[in-house]
Amino acid sequence: MFRNASELMESSPQDCYRSHVISFKWEDFQPVLTERVISSGEVRRLSMDPLDIFVSEARRCVGGEEACDAVLEGRMSHCRVCDSFPVQECRFQPRCRGTMCDDTVCGDPHVVYLAVFAANLKVGMTRSSRLTERGMEQGADMIISVGEYGSRMEARSAEQSLSRSRGIPQTMSLASLVNCLGDDSLAQAKARWEEVASSFTPLTEIVLDGYPLKGLDGAPRIMPSAGKHRGEVLGAKGRLAVYRDELGMLKALDMKDLVSRFIGTAPSLCAQSTLF
Repeated sequence: MFRNASELMESSPQDCYRSHVISFKWEDFQPVLTERVISSGEVRRLSMDPLDIFVSEARRCVGGEEACDAVLEGRMSHCRVCDSFPVQECRFQPRCRGTMCDDTVCGDPHVVYLAVFAANLKVGMTRSSRLTERGMEQGADMIISVGEYGSRMEARSAEQSLSRSRGIPQTMSLASLVNCLGDDSLAQAKARWEEVASSFTPLTEIVLDGYPLKGLDGAPRIMPSAGKHRGEVLGAKGRLAVYRDELGMLKALDMKDLVSRFIGTAPSLCAQSTLF
């Protein structure tokens, strides 16, 4: 009898998987995934060399110092109890300047930035201290701060206003990003920025040219996170890891979407009973 994802998560995940992916970040142009080993609780870097993993459909809260059993829906990797934001919604739409819940993130200095992906622009906001890291996370070729603000709420308001007035999107889809993985994307980005730079007052311009991804012979196919991934990792940019499978096909795996999912090395009987 087949069981759905929620029924699976009521059973013990150690019957099916090796570890729980709990974080993803970039460090000096190196993508870092972290996993918590189910059997021991050890937290360690998740190696994708060689790439040979089986990823769960179902997701659980990544917790904090300890594991959490809360089943997740939507795009969050933490449940409300474990989230570092006292109010989860404030990650996307802050309600105050950090005074209602005394949260240091909302009251920190923020910048509004333009990210350039080949010939594409997007506008966003982030803490001032995270500008370079934010660009790496998104896979931008350039990131330029165009405004400084004293709180997260002020920066979000300015971002939205800039998006409306200039017609610049606030998001970059994976489908668009995958077309910006070529070796010529940085040259395109520089040319695109030159076209629009005079209409802004740039505060900081950062060129992001150290991604470990060169020499692709085509655009990879974005794969669903859940399921089997096996092949030679060719590199990464933003949230995408690019690999060549055993049949020679170029594929891309969304590393950010691995966070909160479970990882094994082969489809087990338990994993096969879910609707992957």
